[in-house]
Amino acid sequence: MLILTEKPSVAKDFANALGCRFSGGAYKSDTTTITNCVGHLFELEEPRHYGTEFPIVPNKFDYRVNPNVEKQAKFVISLLKSHKSDSILIATDADREGEIIARECLAQAGITDFSRIKRFWVSEALTPEVVKNGIKAAKPLSEYVRIAEQGFARQRADWLTGMNFCRYITQAAARKLVVGRVQTAVLSAIEQRCAAIKNFKSEKYFEHYGVFRPTRVGSFKNLNQPTADGSDVFCRGIYFDGEATGFPDDSRAAKFNACAGQKALLADSKTEKKIQNPPQLYNLNALQKDAFKLFGYSADKTLKIVQSLYEELKCVSYPRTPSRVMGSGNVELCQKVADKLTAKDAFLEKAVRPQMDISLENKRCFNDAKLEAHHALIPLKPLPESASEEQRNVYKLIFERFFTAFLPPCEYEKQTFILETDGNKFRVNGKKILKRGWKYFNTENNSRLEEGESADSDGKPEEQDLSNIDWNDLVLSEVETKEKWTKAPPYFNEASILAFMENPKAGSEPTRVGSFKNLNQPTADGRKLVGLGTPATRHTFIPKLLKNGYIEIDKKNIAVTELGETLLMAVRLSAINSLADISATTDWEERLDDNPAKFLDDIKAFVKDSVSQSINIPSGWTNTWMVAPTRSGKLPAASGIVCPVCGKELRRGKSNWYCSGYKEGCKFTIWESVAGSKVTEKDVAALCDGKTTGIKHCVSKTGKPFDCKFELDENSQVRFLFEGK
Repeated sequence: MLILTEKPSVAKDFANALGCRFSGGAYKSDTTTITNCVGHLFELEEPRHYGTEFPIVPNKFDYRVNPNVEKQAKFVISLLKSHKSDSILIATDADREGEIIARECLAQAGITDFSRIKRFWVSEALTPEVVKNGIKAAKPLSEYVRIAEQGFARQRADWLTGMNFCRYITQAAARKLVVGRVQTAVLSAIEQRCAAIKNFKSEKYFEHYGVFRPTRVGSFKNLNQPTADGSDVFCRGIYFDGEATGFPDDSRAAKFNACAGQKALLADSKTEKKIQNPPQLYNLNALQKDAFKLFGYSADKTLKIVQSLYEELKCVSYPRTPSRVMGSGNVELCQKVADKLTAKDAFLEKAVRPQMDISLENKRCFNDAKLEAHHALIPLKPLPESASEEQRNVYKLIFERFFTAFLPPCEYEKQTFILETDGNKFRVNGKKILKRGWKYFNTENNSRLEEGESADSDGKPEEQDLSNIDWNDLVLSEVETKEKWTKAPPYFNEASILAFMENPKAGSEPTRVGSFKNLNQPTADGRKLVGLGTPATRHTFIPKLLKNGYIEIDKKNIAVTELGETLLMAVRLSAINSLADISATTDWEERLDDNPAKFLDDIKAFVKDSVSQSINIPSGWTNTWMVAPTRSGKLPAASGIVCPVCGKELRRGKSNWYCSGYKEGCKFTIWESVAGSKVTEKDVAALCDGKTTGIKHCVSKTGKPFDCKFELDENSQVRFLFEGK
């Protein structure tokens, strides 16, 4: 039997499980040969392979050897050809990408008879037992045709749009511009958010809060005034008129203050029993969001860390999963994992484990209808002592989420009381915990995530403990008037852009906090939009946009650059404007899932039709190459500072200093913000003169402050200079 894996580490895991030794470039035993790819051994041919005709829409897509792994590609193909009459086990990663990596190899080896080929498909870490059981449970490759069709359709659609539309836009704009079926949609979402922030005009409004105390202390206007028994019993309610709680002026304040000391009447009350379910198990996207919120890890960094936990330490399950549930066949696995992880922890074993519902009745955790290619991301064994701090942080998230997800809901009463004084109504909101449920497992990470959600929910009613309030013995002690301002929507960061890509919402941008439409809501017809990209690829789009110069990140905030705006303007003026339309892109994703063949045919037709239409690019756009023009269409004035690379003068851009010799190829640039510290014109002059700046107060990628000076290194790049080093 020949076994084909996706990477060398997986081939080694199979070899350890099956007792194979490395010999002649592969792992071998008397009955088994194990070889591996190194990612994609083959890639789609370049456009010139198909001739000079434009657009480039091949009837048949051809592949070539990836030049970076040419030696391994030839070796794998030779093994496949020599074993084509034997049993073959495909053990590339169990997802669309892994499927097409394997099938590219089979096609290059000329293997079309799949009757002796089986597919290894598991989510657990590849221990010897898992490998052996997975081989026994392997199914015919023919059962995975649908996944292969979807994978190839996505790959070829991205090639068609990228190769044709980049050339289409570049020719019209007279500058190199890169577009992509998904990345341009993501850029459009970022640009729309930035435009909403830029155009937002904050408006002042006022809220009035009544403070109510028992009659015996109600005349005291000091919030800290204790009652006779030494306690301070009070509640706070917000004034409302109809549906309004915010008002354009504070003219009502004098009327409310005149009511201070008057008895409050209970006009209405309402108590509702509520439950708050525990957060679901992690998929990759959810883990990446929380790792960014808690530790500042980028999506790409989190993926690398969790991949090492899976491949090297073998203490978590397969990470590139879109699912947040387990399958019905995973109950025993979860029970064994829970028992193993609680064995040496008295609190988990005696207090938490007995409350966990690990059974098929728990549909929030075990749901075949919501299970995709892999089950949710879970821990499998304790973390080894040799783990790094970053591995510990990410593992702890997965570990704690596993125990939290199987615990019962938190049950509470939502209380609403309406107090009236001289015709003025105040709404008092309370919350009474009945059963703590999953909140009994109150970890630091859970608390920090909940606090973060509360901080993001501006305008939520204040919830208080009202258990000691006597509603028939209250007076209005005083009224607090708060001046507030409407807030612009926040910039995207790596967590929120991942959330957006996972479940984007078509429509206009919100105009103020409190009136936001939920990005996770379904469309008007009740159909929930599918995500942009896949869990395995979403982390790649921000680095791509950064590399192309379309976005910049400042203190975790993602903003579009002028070059990004230029690209989007060109796209929106062209026949490919749907690339910048979120709803159109998600519609394509749905069609890909429903009918891959028709989806690819539609993409081909779209490409042919689009590039036949001209684009009317305003003339001012073609004046520059590396830096987009300013709003007036004119280049910034020269600064008098000399470029240390070519000797030409520097110019000041929107967020950087760049060389006026860029047309001749000089790429010297100094950004106005480095490690969170502003680089002034005086600093730029000093750096270009071979000197250092003064002390700069910076912030590391992990959020830690540090002081240093800046200087230019031998490549004319800004570097840190620490005193005494």
